[in-house]
Amino acid sequence: MDISTLADDDLLRRTESLALRERISRADLIEHLAEIDRRGIYPGRNYASLFEYCVHRLKMSEGSAYRRIRAARTVLIFPPVLDLLRDGRLTLEAVALLHVASKESDFPSLVLKASGLGTRQVEALLAGRRMEKPSRDSIRYVGLRAPSANPPVDFNDGLFRIALCEPTTEIVSSKVPAVPAMKNEACPPPAVAKRSVRFAFTADEDFYRTLEKARALLRHKYPDGRLEGVLFDALKALLDLRNPGLRWPRGRRDARPSLRAGRTRRAGT
Repeated sequence: MDISTLADDDLLRRTESLALRERISRADLIEHLAEIDRRGIYPGRNYASLFEYCVHRLKMSEGSAYRRIRAARTVLIFPPVLDLLRDGRLTLEAVALLHVASKESDFPSLVLKASGLGTRQVEALLAGRRMEKPSRDSIRYVGLRAPSANPPVDFNDGLFRIALCEPTTEIVSSKVPAVPAMKNEACPPPAVAKRSVRFAFTADEDFYRTLEKARALLRHKYPDGRLEGVLFDALKALLDLRNPGLRWPRGRRDARPSLRAGRTRRAGT
């Protein structure tokens, strides 16, 4: 059906109908996941956990699987949550957040207070309660990262490589044997895609405030505020202090001279 031909009222009506069907379908899915979890039948299908079943068999994203499993386990503890999900008084995100308090005695009244609230409001409602134990740190390889189109240039080798590293061209002729293109030793090796690693850990508010201060101090260097650069610089500073002779990987030494310069200025003052 070509929805571009629909009148405005018809388009809105169909959209609302689809949203209702999606909400009901999602609640039905959560009800089925709760029953699968109650029976514990996923190991018999060669899945180590319900999470693996959702991700690999049902093709959910990790975030979607996480929220739906938490909601399913909340439903097992307090079934009325399912009806609140179906009629929209509780969102999936709200139920996933409420799971941490699902075994507390006042959970039914907490559910009623959370009905109709947004995610941030539910977070505020749960603030100050005894939360779950922090999860274990997680480090996982997630794929390849494409090399940067403009990798950082190391100016501390005494050579400006920009003009020296123009690509060379081989001339191949039927009469003259192919001659390998000469490589300039000053040029860095070609950029290679590196494996990406995802880190996940739980920290307290003091760590968060400290991290935000460090990110603000390095905003000039990392305008996008990516934590990768901030934490990498912090680790380099620590290792540089403990092991000044450490050789950094090519393309990752750009922060070290500035740290030394900072120490020199402080010593001079």
